[in-house]
Amino acid sequence: MINVIAHIQAPQRITGENVVKIDSLLHEFPYFQTAQLLLSKGLLNMDSIRYNRQLKKAAIYSLDRKQLFKLITQNKVKSQAISADSSYKQSTEQALEIGQPLSFEKEEEYSFLEWLALSKVKKIDRTPKPRTKQLIDNFIDKKVSVSKPKKTTFFKPIDVAKESLIENNDLVTPTLAKVYLEQGHYDKAISAYEKLCLKYPEKNSLFANQIKLINKLKEK
Repeated sequence: MINVIAHIQAPQRITGENVVKIDSLLHEFPYFQTAQLLLSKGLLNMDSIRYNRQLKKAAIYSLDRKQLFKLITQNKVKSQAISADSSYKQSTEQALEIGQPLSFEKEEEYSFLEWLALSKVKKIDRTPKPRTKQLIDNFIDKKVSVSKPKKTTFFKPIDVAKESLIENNDLVTPTLAKVYLEQGHYDKAISAYEKLCLKYPEKNSLFANQIKLINKLKEK
């Protein structure tokens, strides 16, 4: 039996065993947005390669993406920085950590917005259809309650996409550069890393190496 309340109260404690149970719950009730959010957090805790894909799914089902962002950035352990010479031991994709979980910090709301915009993540159409209505009715019959979040205008990825993020140096972060890289916007990723070289001169060699690897990737 899954204890949803316990996971909401301590999402940082969601383990692999809990993830299996949440997966099972979502198989039956895919519209259970709280479970979608908790599954994302669980996969992040595990550093799972499923995380990026599940994060998109959670954003689609989420009524309040501000809560999703808050959940994935709380009680988070900072990932280790990659070394500048990692490319000599790994393939270009591995050295750039392409496909690895995107790790957003609490101050990176803008990076998260840009990721939503570039990923073209739109909220799901909740108009009940025959099969969907049956699932919802079954869900209600089992007396599982989900609180409805307050309406918010926090996330508007379409509006964000109209703005030039790279022009604002304050908003450029390593995560943003990774977002561009993951979405295949290599020139934007290079531009972001160039600005990071100026913003964090102590990490100049690391970011310069990232630029070198991206250029190598572009040549393939």
